[in-house]
Amino acid sequence: MDENKELVETMEDYAEELEASFKRLHEGDIVTGTVVAVTDDQVLVDLKYFAQGVIDRENLSNDPDFNMKEEIQPGDLLTATVIQTDDGEGNVVLSRKEANDRMTWEHFRHERTPLEVTISEVVNGGAVAMVEGVRGFIPASRLDAAYVEDLDSWNGKKIPVLVIEADEEKKRLVLSGREFARENQ
Repeated sequence: MDENKELVETMEDYAEELEASFKRLHEGDIVTGTVVAVTDDQVLVDLKYFAQGVIDRENLSNDPDFNMKEEIQPGDLLTATVIQTDDGEGNVVLSRKEANDRMTWEHFRHERTPLEVTISEVVNGGAVAMVEGVRGFIPASRLDAAYVEDLDSWNGKKIPVLVIEADEEKKRLVLSGREFARENQ
């Protein structure tokens, strides 16, 4: 008799599928799904939705050295933004790049923890460092405890910084290392 009990299906067995049938996706939504397959130019994602998610190669990463076949495997969880709810073939078009950008800017606006950056170039009036794929500017007056005259000596240097301004609309990220330099004087 115990064997028969195991064969009886209940609504709980279908709860996840039932919930998915009521879910509606909209452009701009951020969703998380499981990678089902990785092809040469797309990643297919199970969204627990009646349609499959598709992320094209150009919507995966801002990193020019990103290798999707090496870095993404079936079973991985990916978070992406819905770009289009139906591509004409019944798939949901997603962008991991856009979701990462949105979450990164959100992190910059609210997080006040120190970041460690490497200065990648010296520009007029300061230095530039990449932070999570975003170009950050460090004014010469905020590189060190005092104004820095010789910016070239800072190129390639790794320093701790704080985000002092994060404006996603203008794509403006301003950083400061002055607070840490003053602590270490």
